[in-house]
Amino acid sequence: MKETVVRNVLNYLGYLSDAKADQIVMDQIEKAWSELETIAGFQYVYGQYDTPLDFMLQHPAYMEYLKGANGFLLCATTLGVQVDRRIKRIETNDMQYAVIFDAVASVFLEDRADAYEAELPFAERGYRFCPGYGGTPVLDCKTIATQLRAHRIGLTFLDSGLMVPMKSMVGIIRLGGDARKSCAGCVAAKECAYRRRGTTCWNN
Repeated sequence: MKETVVRNVLNYLGYLSDAKADQIVMDQIEKAWSELETIAGFQYVYGQYDTPLDFMLQHPAYMEYLKGANGFLLCATTLGVQVDRRIKRIETNDMQYAVIFDAVASVFLEDRADAYEAELPFAERGYRFCPGYGGTPVLDCKTIATQLRAHRIGLTFLDSGLMVPMKSMVGIIRLGGDARKSCAGCVAAKECAYRRRGTTCWNN
């Protein structure tokens, strides 16, 4: 596995940016990654748009992200239900591995999405802006998924708004411009556990 992948997993697990995990944890990270390469059913769907949609106009953070852009993509991606099922099975007899597996699955999804997006025919792509960033409503995930008809890749929502499968992600990707990730303006900045640990929820 790439060093950045391992670091991201450790970040999810709450390790400080310079902290090292013991060999048992490292071995379980490797094991989880290998399992995911076998069972994950990665799927991705996107749509290209020229002008902001109605839900974006309701929140300044979206418009700030899109400032100077030439358009944007809406995207939805998932690892499939088999990963959720595997997590539930692990939880019945090995909670430590279940926690590690869950963190690895989150990073695995992001890594696969990054690789997929790198192959898209759009030269100037920004980072994925997911609902929840900058104080935007997490429920906008459902709005994006509905717009993309993400049920085609098996992505649905509970009445609570939670995505099913759990290891799924939706977002916006600007085309053109120069938006960069920042903690400034994030609704969770004051209470952010990542910042208290001296790190961020994203890579610099």
